[in-house]
Amino acid sequence: MIYIFGSGLAGLSAAISLHKSGYKVTVISKKIDGGSSYWAKGGIAAAVGNDDSPELHLSDTLKVGDGLCDVKSVDYVTREIRYVVSAVEKWGFRFDEGLRLEGGHSKRRVLHKTDETGREITSFLLNLAKKEGINLVEDKLLALKVKDCKVVGFVTEKGGSFDAEKVVLATGGYGYLFKFTSNPSTNVGDGIAIAFRTGALVSDMEFVQFHPTVTTFDGKAYLLTETLRGEGAILLNEKGERFAFNYHSKGELAPRDVLSRAIYDQYKKGHIVYIDLSPIEDFDEKFPVLSEYIKRYGKKLQVFPGAHYTIGGIRINVRGETNIKGLYAIGEISDSGLHGANRLASNSLAEDLVYGVNLPIYIDNWEGLSVNDAKETVEVKLNDGNSLSLDEIREYNWNYLGIVRNGEGLSKLVKVYESADLNDNATLVSLLSAKGALLRTESRGTHYREDYPNKSWEDGKRIYFVVSRN
Repeated sequence: MIYIFGSGLAGLSAAISLHKSGYKVTVISKKIDGGSSYWAKGGIAAAVGNDDSPELHLSDTLKVGDGLCDVKSVDYVTREIRYVVSAVEKWGFRFDEGLRLEGGHSKRRVLHKTDETGREITSFLLNLAKKEGINLVEDKLLALKVKDCKVVGFVTEKGGSFDAEKVVLATGGYGYLFKFTSNPSTNVGDGIAIAFRTGALVSDMEFVQFHPTVTTFDGKAYLLTETLRGEGAILLNEKGERFAFNYHSKGELAPRDVLSRAIYDQYKKGHIVYIDLSPIEDFDEKFPVLSEYIKRYGKKLQVFPGAHYTIGGIRINVRGETNIKGLYAIGEISDSGLHGANRLASNSLAEDLVYGVNLPIYIDNWEGLSVNDAKETVEVKLNDGNSLSLDEIREYNWNYLGIVRNGEGLSKLVKVYESADLNDNATLVSLLSAKGALLRTESRGTHYREDYPNKSWEDGKRIYFVVSRN
């Protein structure tokens, strides 16, 4: 039996692909119909257009990744996603016609299903998993059992202790650990913390991508997809000034980190920022779900940046393998090196599908993780300490680990977490993220230090964390 934790796009695609390849699979998730894949708006980046190629997709990914991408991983995903998309279509999923453009892409290459691609494809896969008779269990992972650097089982809240030789973690990222976010409340980094405690190598925790255009509808955060700007939407302040070109030559189609900082800067200067959707032609047809909200709220919406995607996580190779034999990590929980220091729009769902659908190719032939790109490997001791509430953690992280960072704030934050209870998953993950941000004394991709505003480290060098056994 292969156990998969997580029922987002990565977990479900892996479960279905393994099942169709003849493996027995059980999917365990805190909430079977939860996770952040469901909320992904834009789509799946794939070089399927006549004027496009995997080489161009690779080039765009490397450019946005700002010198930290693992080229082998980028090459793997940009090549394989075309075939993986075909496999999912053979399962019965249908994308809408036409490709969309998002920031950082040099071509239209975003496959989509209405303006709710994540919801549509995740719902499709969940229904397919049920139809295929895959065992789906609502339960919470508490611990992994590891012996001699090999998985031997796990412990869940309801089910207790299980023996297992192969465990796939697909539990998502830690974007909810910030006060302003597009993430569901389940995304607090549980899987990363649990794997880390058992010896999994973790990296790139300082890189948190903030989405520039989050708004609120009916009192709840709502992500306004980057595709809107690709189709012509513009950013304005309350004076009607179109300010984006003051920060980047591509204006509204600049990489997300640039636009997030631009909007953040506008607010610091006392402005209010809006997205104007009126330039988009055939709006109701292109964005049928959002159009229902627009009928009530209008086409000029106030926006603010929010924590959206966490690049760091459990370090893996192109097979999804960690440094612990039998333990796989796929999707946002992992750090495959695909995204580097900044994720190219719609590459996350592509990564989910490639690592999920292709897992049967590798599942019986373990190679293991090997890394040679460490700038520094830091041991972290798991101390007991005072408990912090989730609300306190989210406030701390937004204030000191947010869009613009500095050494003084990060030093305070690291001290807070080092004296706190590191048996708490959210606290431990926040410590790793804050410590990585403090140690990276440069600005690169999503990580911006106002006291170190330039890129100064050697390209391709990562900060790794490993649990201290002393």
